[in-house]
Amino acid sequence: MERKLHARRLIGLCACMALAACGGGGGGGAPAVSSATPTGVAPPPVVVTPPAPTPVTSPLLKYAGTWYGPCQGRLQDVASLSMAADGANALQMNLVRNFHDAIGCAGEPIASETLSASFALTYGSTAPTAAILTPGAQPAQVPLDLVSIAIGAYARTRSGPGVTTTIENGVRTWCIAFSDGPVCSADAGPQAAASGPGALYLDNNELVLLSPSGTVHVADARYTKDRAVAPQGQGPAFQRIDTLAGSGTLASSGRSLTVNYTGWLYDATKADFKGAQFDTSVGKTPFTFRLGAGQVIAGWDQGLLGMRAGGKRTLIVPASLAYGRAGSGNAIPPDAALVFEVDLISVQ
Repeated sequence: MERKLHARRLIGLCACMALAACGGGGGGGAPAVSSATPTGVAPPPVVVTPPAPTPVTSPLLKYAGTWYGPCQGRLQDVASLSMAADGANALQMNLVRNFHDAIGCAGEPIASETLSASFALTYGSTAPTAAILTPGAQPAQVPLDLVSIAIGAYARTRSGPGVTTTIENGVRTWCIAFSDGPVCSADAGPQAAASGPGALYLDNNELVLLSPSGTVHVADARYTKDRAVAPQGQGPAFQRIDTLAGSGTLASSGRSLTVNYTGWLYDATKADFKGAQFDTSVGKTPFTFRLGAGQVIAGWDQGLLGMRAGGKRTLIVPASLAYGRAGSGNAIPPDAALVFEVDLISVQ
């Protein structure tokens, strides 16, 4: 960020002048007044204008602006980054999550989720670092801008024409009126301040946010300058099918869920749409994650909302809510739709 300091001072200097006054009578005039500076009077001050400081360009300046995340079914994140107002070598980042009625994120959002605090990304250094920029890729050495990321204690708020809010027993619940039925989630309540290391990188004019994982940095999110919509294509529609209703704690955004699951590739020729099985936790350690925190695919973050502990649900997840064009390793090819059976063991 360039900073320029312009100083201008206008100083008026009054010189002492000897004035000869003419006498009114008689033959003599008044004595002349000396033009010399009277003894004991200080001369006018000397004004020195300091030089303007050398402008400083932050390595983070190239990230400033509005960036759009990929469409994840009906959800699309918007990140606004600007240089810190206090002059620090840091970015302020505000995040908004928009909810669209149509799969593919076309049209105006019907609801938006905002945070009451912004993130501070403080510059540390720029260094060649091993990074995985896309899922399944091999690590590559790239010059990452390493930052520390911090956010103060915050709360979430949802608003928009599709949002209704209820409060029952002190718990706030938001419902979004999608055309194919409402989706409701409970407010997770106040969130504690958090901080940690991270990194930024421009990859073909796309903003990549990364976090360290062992000896490498892994891409957490990727943003573009243009808001892109994702056509649904010929894949299956997103479906949530409850096969057993639970009676325990409600799964809501921000809660920690422990589940058992099995996943298959979607196969339209099968009666149950289950193709090749690619993963399961059955017979192993159950899987625990935080719902709505981006720790799992969007099809899970959206598909497990509203379940209760003890319940079982089948999810049919289009590629746009799964691993998209990138796929995942050798097990999940690009543009693959998936089927999951999920047993919700507990909600914390």
